[in-house]
Parts: sequence; structure tokens; C-alpha cells
Amino acid sequence: MTNKIFIFLILFVLAASGKAQTIKGSVMDANNRQPLPGATVHWLNTATGTATDKLGVFEIGYPVKSPAYLVVSYIGYLNDTIPFKNQTELHIVLKQSLLLKEIQVTETKEAVTFSTIDPINKQSLGTRELQKAACCNLVESFETNTTVDVSYSDALTGSKQIKMLGLDGSYTQILSESQPSIRGLSTNYGMAHIPGTWIESIDITKGIGSVVNGYESMAGQINIELHKPEKAERLFVNLYAGDWGRYEANLHASHKFNKKWSTLLLTHASTIANKNDFNKDGYIDMATGQQYSFMNKWKYETPGKLMATFGVFANMDDRKGGQIAYRSNEDNIAKRHYGVEVKTQHIEGFGKAAIGFAGKPYRSLALMTNARTYRHDAVFGPKTYTGNEQSSHSNLIYQTIINTSEHKIKTGFSYMLDQYQEVYNDSAFSRVESVPGAFAEYHYENLNKISVLTGLRVDYHNLFGALVNPRLHVKYNFTKSSVFRISAGRGMRVANVFIENAAVMASGRKVIVQDRFTPEIAWNYGVSFTHKFKIANKNATFITDFFYTDFENQVVVDLDKSAVELHFYNLNGKSYSQTFQAEFIYEPVKRFEIRTAYKWQDVKTTYHGNLLERPLVSRNRVLLNLAYATRFEKWKFDVTAKWFDKSRIATTHTAGAAHTSMNAHSNYSPDYEVYNAQITRKFKKFELYVGVENILDYMQHHQIVNPQDPFAAHFDASQIWGPVMGRIGYIGFRMSIK
Repeated sequence: MTNKIFIFLILFVLAASGKAQTIKGSVMDANNRQPLPGATVHWLNTATGTATDKLGVFEIGYPVKSPAYLVVSYIGYLNDTIPFKNQTELHIVLKQSLLLKEIQVTETKEAVTFSTIDPINKQSLGTRELQKAACCNLVESFETNTTVDVSYSDALTGSKQIKMLGLDGSYTQILSESQPSIRGLSTNYGMAHIPGTWIESIDITKGIGSVVNGYESMAGQINIELHKPEKAERLFVNLYAGDWGRYEANLHASHKFNKKWSTLLLTHASTIANKNDFNKDGYIDMATGQQYSFMNKWKYETPGKLMATFGVFANMDDRKGGQIAYRSNEDNIAKRHYGVEVKTQHIEGFGKAAIGFAGKPYRSLALMTNARTYRHDAVFGPKTYTGNEQSSHSNLIYQTIINTSEHKIKTGFSYMLDQYQEVYNDSAFSRVESVPGAFAEYHYENLNKISVLTGLRVDYHNLFGALVNPRLHVKYNFTKSSVFRISAGRGMRVANVFIENAAVMASGRKVIVQDRFTPEIAWNYGVSFTHKFKIANKNATFITDFFYTDFENQVVVDLDKSAVELHFYNLNGKSYSQTFQAEFIYEPVKRFEIRTAYKWQDVKTTYHGNLLERPLVSRNRVLLNLAYATRFEKWKFDVTAKWFDKSRIATTHTAGAAHTSMNAHSNYSPDYEVYNAQITRKFKKFELYVGVENILDYMQHHQIVNPQDPFAAHFDASQIWGPVMGRIGYIGFRMSIK
């Protein structure tokens, strides 16, 4: 029934046309041929008119009387008047007004924005939001966000992971400037390898995403926009120091050679020097070590004709943890002290080229491609893992309109090649995935009322055959500030079970693979409502949504069948996630913003015949963020409070097993609260910021099962439901030269 409704909606939208005789055209800048969105187009001495869309395209009905003149105007440009001579298509260029050259218009961008135009349920985090916390890397950028949950993956490395819609981060497609980024073997650690200062903005899509970006989006999409060579500060410096021994430095430098060529250099170095043991269990809470990241981006642009960006990214991360007394891997071999060593190396090249068509800003042809090599070496006590990945991805996209700017289409081809070689203890695994694909996406857009985005992509996987994924997004505007959205679609992915599950390495459990894994497949359905309004003449926004993710197949990670075994097998039964979220944003006085949100999650999977809650997923969560800035943002104050409900703990106890963890008969963690605060002082040339994370010093004190015997089968450091670090103070410095 769902498929029939889906096909009906597609046919209904495609059948909609039938219009009166109209003139279609575009409005562009005379110098660089860039489109001018929002330009006014009207018939002289009449009330009949329209405005250009975001591509600079317009459509207007024929005049009633003759002779007639079409008047085109845009702020900062000279008006143009065109006599009507039965034209059906016009391409108009406007010249900038010399009188307005010296006028500068500035605005303060919102920290978080929710679109009332885009048919996809999307929110954007800007620089102001990213600077509300220390934001040392991408995964830590979501500490003040409700949609994306951040938690510790284990008690040995201190690394963090994300969840969306109650599902692990591996079900969220992560893109860097619309290209696949954190995936494959980099899923677990890759988000920590992108420094927060490199990021210009983050777009978060809840639920199913666009078919243009691939088939791996199941719970959502996160697209990272990095700083652009032509817009970045000439020089930027950021320094960070935490009182627990974490130190970071970021240096950015850009140069614009001429109107066409520009380049940007992004560098990062960090270290964790102290062996902290906040809960006094004899294990380092956060693995020590160093990380270095480097990126060089280039851009070439001939406005309206050709735009090309390309560059290279490199990262090296070396961490060491475990028991404080651990010195080298010989301790693991002799079983004297338990140690952890994790090393990753990542090198990637990327490029993007877009060709424009003269006089037709709505039409373009783009090619995006990247290639990378990634190596992961890990030692966790007696367990060892080595993973090598070579992958490449290409996406060719053509976009245009059908008759009018209300009907847009994107179509193209993609190709993905992944080569994996993995060794876990004494077992070797390897596979090659070759996936050519084609996609088409149709977008009907009536800016004042309804917008429909529907797409279909078909890929052929060399191991699993044809992969067919339809997707649909519908937006309806009750008013310009009240939006209702629905979405539905299918996504799939191939799991990398060893790298994606901390319990494989950070425990003594024996790994048992029961099945030959098949692709994970899920349908995602969502509804949302966004309303922007005023209270006491002050801006307010209310957003609420509900999403349901239903798995056709899933690789089940079963920790409940035995306390000393970890079972992997294909889903046999139900597995689903349903989440409800409500968020309210209000600015009662100028420059003081209140953001509060509530989220409910019900995530269940069938484990050995029993439908159970997924471990370590809080059923309820509340967030409160208060942000105040003085005039000209000379001082900025940010406070965040988060409450997490209890979460289920998987089996960690067998009769007779000795351990000093949580109560063996307790099935749930306690609920808890976390408070963070930061103050920023802005000077003429630089900023200073100081902050405290986890102000109340709350920790999950019993983080490791059987810590006194780490080489035994009952040892488990993967059951982390709360903070593994106590109160953390930090100070930072930012300086930029425009």
C-alpha cells in the first residue's frame, strides 16, 4: 500500500502543468552573470508583478494591454525597462548603482536556522552556535544540539560518538560539502579528525535525505560546509587549553591571487598529555596522544561559466590508554597491565567542478569526486585489529528546469568503489564493493504554498545486486511562517561490524558471527511542523516532529545472550526507532536567546527472539540553552543544561562472576544532569573565552565491569551511559585578520 501511494504521488505531481501563456526569464548581475534572487519584475503602471526565485528565475503572465513595458528592479542596481514584443523568454542583466558602492550592510546571523522554504526537514548550525562551546572537533560541535546526541563510546579511549533518532551514528550519512566523508572504517573515529574551527556551518537533515547524495542515509544526513578560500579570513589563529591536559592549536591562512584564483590552508595540532583517572579505577579516562590534521583547498571561478574547487586532506592520530601502569605492548602479551593503542592515518584528495550555461543560471553540470586511503591499527589488551581501506566516489549531476522555475529536475550518475582488508586477532576478512548508480530527482516548488521533492535512485552492488531506493518530501505552507512537512523513503548500507562497535575491542567478550551479513535496509517516515511567530513583538520559533524508522534487515549486535559473548547476526524479527521532539526558541529581549527542547525515544530490536529496548539509549531527554550577548557582542554568555533519562544496560553479569561494576541485578542506569557554561570577551583584534564542562562533576563511577581482571572474559568497558570525565575547565584564544 505504501508503494502504491508513493507512485500515485509521483504521477500526480508529474501530471501537473497546464498554465496560461507566460513569459519566462532570468535576472543576473551584468558584471559576473550571477543570478539576482528576489529581484522585482512587474508591468509598468499595473499591479501585476512577481519576484525572481533563488536561481534568479521568474515567470509572469502576458500583459493585458499593449503597448506594455516590463520593469525590473533590484536593490543596489539600476532599474531596467524592456518593451514587450511578444517575447516568451527574457534574460535580463542589471548594472550596479555607483551611488550605493560605499554603503555597507551588516547583519548578525542566527545561531540556528530552520528553513520554511526547503521541502527537506533541515536545520543549520552557524558559526555563532559552534562557538557556544569549545567545539574542538566535529563530534563535539553538537553539545548544544537536541537533534544529535553525543556520548562516550567506551571507558578506555574517551572517544565520543553520535546518535540520531536513537540510532548509532553509522546510520547517519555524513557529508563534507555534499561529498561522502565519514564512512567505512572511519565511522568510529573520523568525526574527531575534523577540527571545529575548520567548519563554517553544519546542515542537519532529520530522517531520509536526498537521493542525489547516495543511498546510505537512514536516520539522517549531516553536511559540513568548511571555510571557503575566497571568503575565509586572511589569517586565523585558535588556541585551546584544558585543565585536564588537552591542548590544541589551529592556524588558517588564505590568499586571493586574483578574481579567479584563491587558496586556503587549514592546519591543526592537538595533544592530550595527562593520564587522568577521575573515578580512581586505575584506568586512564581519556587516552593520551597526539593528532595532526592538514587541508589545502583551491578554488578557480569564472562567474557564470566555470567553478572548480580541489584539494587534499591528511590526518594522523595516535592514542594510548588502558591502565595507568601500562607502558608497552609487552605488558599485554605478558598480561601484566592492560593497555590500549590506537593509530589512524587518513589521506584524501577531493575535487568539484561545475559548468554554467550563459543566460541560463538555472542550468548546470557538476562533477564531484574524492579518493582516500585509510588505515586503522588497534590493540586492546590481548585483542588486535588492523584495517585498510581504499575508496573513491564520483557523482555527476545535471540540473535544469522544466518549462518554468516551479519545476526543477536533477539527474545523474554515481560510482563508488570500496576495498577493505581487515584482520581481527587471527582472522582475516576482505571485500571489494563496486557500486555504479543512477538517480533522478524532481522538485515542484510553489514558494507560497506547496513544495514536493521526489526522487529515485537505482544502484547495482557487485555483492548484493540491484539496490532501489525511492524517497519523497512534501512541504505545505499554511502561511509564510507556518510549515508542515512529511517525508518517506528507503535507505541501505553495508555494516563494518568490527570498527563500528566498541564492545568488540573494549571488552573480553568472545565474538561470534552467526550469519553472512546482508545489507542493512530501513524505511524512514517523518512528519514535522515549524511555526515562526512573535510573543510581545519578539521573535519565537516552535518546531515539533515525529520520525519512525522501520528496519527490513539489520546486523544485530547482541550483548544480552551472554555476558561473555558478543553475537552478530542478521535481524530475525522487528527492529524500529520512533522519536518525538519539540523545540522552542525565543528572544525575550534583544540579544538574549532561550532555547529549550524535549525528546522522547522508543528504540527496540529483537534479540534472540525477544523484542527489547536497545541498550544505552535514554528514553527521554531535555535540553535548555541560554545565550546572551552585550551590544556589539563585546561579551557573550552561554549556559547549557541537559537532562538524560535512564537507559537499559545489556547483560554484564553471569552467576559467579566477580566484578565491581554496577549492581548486577540493575537493568537500567540512573538518570542524570550535565551543566556547561562559557564566557567570551571580544576585543578589537581577538577574543578570549573561558568555560567549564560538567560543572556539577557528575560521572559514571563504575565504568568498567571486572576492572581488576582485564584479561578475563567478563571484562567490559563498553557499557557507557554517562560521562567518563569529571569537571573540566578550559581557556581559549581566537584571532582573525580579515
